[in-house]
Amino acid sequence: MKILILDIWGDWAHFKKFFTTASPLTFHIPPITTIRGILGAFLGFSKEKESEDYYLRHLEGLCCGIKIIKPIKTLRMGYNWIETKKAKFFARIPSEKGRYQTVIETLRDPHYRFYIACPEKENLIARLIELVKNHKSIYTPYLGISEHIANFKFVTEGFASQKSGTDYLELDSIVSLENISHNNSPEIQLEEGKQYQRDRIPVEMNLERVVTKFKPVIYEVNGQTILVKPKKYWALDSGENIEFF
Repeated sequence: MKILILDIWGDWAHFKKFFTTASPLTFHIPPITTIRGILGAFLGFSKEKESEDYYLRHLEGLCCGIKIIKPIKTLRMGYNWIETKKAKFFARIPSEKGRYQTVIETLRDPHYRFYIACPEKENLIARLIELVKNHKSIYTPYLGISEHIANFKFVTEGFASQKSGTDYLELDSIVSLENISHNNSPEIQLEEGKQYQRDRIPVEMNLERVVTKFKPVIYEVNGQTILVKPKKYWALDSGENIEFF
């Protein structure tokens, strides 16, 4: 199937973990649900579910793969917020509880590579390729929250072929543990000098924007390949091997 490969990065990012409130933590990688939102911004789809251009309807069937380009770096920093329910006019912010500060875990210099495909909607991928090639987007893309504006660039377009795995293979993308579990035991070869991280990320949500599916994943925090025995993977004509979600 035809795919688009693009790089996206920024100075900062924050992909809030769903179980943190007062001092939010961040996912190290953008969840699949977040990537769909970013692509919806590129294409100019609406976030309002009543709209005919609702992005979750248009992006149904989209496949995403993620690769870490720069090493993961986190920093805890204070964010100054304004209580908009109390400060309805910014010129007259109440002195009591009008402003407050929250410490948030933030990603520093995040840089990722997205592999995007939609086999049932090739026109959508063609439109996305046209926009990214010309460094254009309908709405401004950002990394998690609107304060963290994203930059991006076109890498290439190509084709991917699905294959079955029987031996150990180096995958360039993040990997779901479900895809490398054999006889209830993950098939991963730990290599010296690599740092592995496991997480559980949202991968699907319904039209009400409620997450309906999570997947446990593993990745190398410095962006290096992972030696695993996958049940299935996608071989790209660029020479990379990835997993689509």
